[in-house]
Amino acid sequence: MPAMPVMLAGPAWAGVDNMASVPGLDQPARLLARFTNPEVVVLQHFLSHHECDELVRLARPRLAPSETVADDEDDLSRTSQGMFFDPGETALIRQIDARVAHAFQWPITHAEDLQVTCYQVDQRYEPHRDYFSHTTSEVISGVQRFGQRVATVLFYLNEPERGGETRFLDLDLTVKPRQGTAVFFSYPSPNPESQTLHEGCPVLFGEKWIANKWLRAKAFG
Repeated sequence: MPAMPVMLAGPAWAGVDNMASVPGLDQPARLLARFTNPEVVVLQHFLSHHECDELVRLARPRLAPSETVADDEDDLSRTSQGMFFDPGETALIRQIDARVAHAFQWPITHAEDLQVTCYQVDQRYEPHRDYFSHTTSEVISGVQRFGQRVATVLFYLNEPERGGETRFLDLDLTVKPRQGTAVFFSYPSPNPESQTLHEGCPVLFGEKWIANKWLRAKAFG
C-alpha cells in the first residue's frame, strides 16, 4: 500500500529544535510534506536564494556530461551535465554541509561530496534508485570501504519555467522544483522494497539546477 503523506507546517521536523540556529539560514525551514514509509521529507527555505545562485555560479564553468550513478544501466538514462565540489572547498560548501548534518542528524564525514547538476530542455533522469545494486568488483569494493548509500538530500537551486519535477513512482508524490527547497529520502535497505524509485521529469522550458548529497553508512573519502 502506498505511504500516506502527512502535511505539516512549522519551523522544524523530526526533533530538530530550531533550524534558525543553523549559520546562514535566512529563515526557519518549513516542513511541507512528510511520508513515513518510506521516509520522505520536503523542506522549504532549506537554502537561501543567494546560496542557490552562488552554487550555480560556481558550478557552471565546471560542468561536464553527467556520469551514471548507482542503479543506472546506461548513459542514456541520464541526460544532463554535472560537477562535484571538493570537500570543504568554500565557506558556502562547509556551511551547507553543517546544515545537512544538523537537520538530518548524520555526520557529514559519512556523506559524499556535494554534486550540482544542470538539465536543459528535454533532458531528464529516468526512473532509478540511488543505492548501489550492481555487483561489479568496483561497486563491491566501494560499498565495503565507504558503506552503502542510505539516504539522499536533493536541493532545488532554481525553478524551471515548465517541467523538471521529481516524481516518486512508489508514492503518490510529485515535487515541483522551488528554489531553496530540499527533499530528503532514506532507504535503509538496498532493495526495491525501499519504495524509493524516482525520476527527474523532462525539462519542458528553461533549465533546471539541482544539488545532491548522498549519505553513506560509513565515513567517505
